[in-house]
Amino acid sequence: MKEYQLLKEIEYEYNADIGLSYASPVRGVWNIVHIGTLVPQSHEVFVCPTSCLRGVVLTTAELGAMDRLSTITVGEDNILEGDMEEALYRGTKRILEELPTRPRAMLIYTSCIHHFMAVNYQRIYKILRKEYPDIDFIDCYMDPIMRRTAPAVPSLWRQIHRLLKPAEKKPDQVNLVGNCFPYGPYSDLNRMLETAGIRVMDLNTCKDYDEFLEMAASCVNFTFHKTAARAAKDMKIRLGQEWIPMHCGYLYEKIDEDMAKAAVTLGIPGIGEEEIRAERKRTEEEIEKTRTILGDTPVSLDYTAVDCPLELALFLHQKGFRVESVFIDVFTESREIFDQLKASLPELKIYQSLGWNIRQMKRGHEGKIVAIGQKSAYFNDTDHFVNIVENDGMYGYLGIRRLMGLIREAAMETKPMKQLVQIKGWGCSCG
Repeated sequence: MKEYQLLKEIEYEYNADIGLSYASPVRGVWNIVHIGTLVPQSHEVFVCPTSCLRGVVLTTAELGAMDRLSTITVGEDNILEGDMEEALYRGTKRILEELPTRPRAMLIYTSCIHHFMAVNYQRIYKILRKEYPDIDFIDCYMDPIMRRTAPAVPSLWRQIHRLLKPAEKKPDQVNLVGNCFPYGPYSDLNRMLETAGIRVMDLNTCKDYDEFLEMAASCVNFTFHKTAARAAKDMKIRLGQEWIPMHCGYLYEKIDEDMAKAAVTLGIPGIGEEEIRAERKRTEEEIEKTRTILGDTPVSLDYTAVDCPLELALFLHQKGFRVESVFIDVFTESREIFDQLKASLPELKIYQSLGWNIRQMKRGHEGKIVAIGQKSAYFNDTDHFVNIVENDGMYGYLGIRRLMGLIREAAMETKPMKQLVQIKGWGCSCG
């Protein structure tokens, strides 16, 4: 059985989540532990059985943030005695008594077993909030059994921003919501907002908890990732903040459309036609420079590097690059993009990076190949790769030009792939 399919053989409803799966040693994508530590002056508490806590503790240790984590072990005795709620209450109180510094917020993660046992943890949070009025308690979840209806990462982004309370809105302040990495020098949106004197708030750049709470006063929330949608919808309802989802792709017209919408919503000067033409010209020059350096060198990419891998594959193909393969497990992009790519590049290889049979793949590639993303680099066994996850703060024309520079760098230089992809949480520690 082949470990890949040709795109022409696949229907749009493709989903590789069919049961038994393979977990590669590629570990750069952030998880709920990493994301929770973004909240300044907060403390994370995981309430789980020992087997679940092992991964949590190892992740935190690699992150170098063990002072930000505590655990409450759920054992068989808690189930038999029926004291799950009391164990959560007593454990949290003991943690607070022993912490050297009182946290401003407690992110308490309950697990699957709490759902199975119908634990009334909200009652415990109500008691804790009354006893510790200076601490914000928020319920978070580590429950993989809910990954289809309430996946952990989107749920966590929502819960984190539920720490924000309604506030009077500032027309010259906006939020960027749901990003693991700050958007800045490689984002067209940030450049336009800052030029217009708009204050841009981002959890990544908040220096302390009070600054984080100021995000409640922003008038508009911008999101770049679909995993942030639950948070943005919830903030629109609770806080009355407008929500503008930005398309983190590579279609020039879509970039211009999103930027124009942002400008109109905020009542600030947009990007003029002459400037747009200049941006496109500079971008095309960067693309041509990159295509010339790569020549006929094949390119492989994966969904951990960028949010729109199919759109990027189509973009690169249209610009003259030799796109050979995409590692992806579910199609989340539009049917239109899928159909265009299928019509123009039917021989494109589609690999299921979680598929059980990919473990038998003969990793490697005959000749040089440039990978965009850690998974495509690992499975192609290449040191010529762009080492990023989740777009790395790139958006718009600036983002495309930045990506072209990274592709050129990957083509001309090597990186220690086997060492880098094993670091849990790209950008953490020596990553």
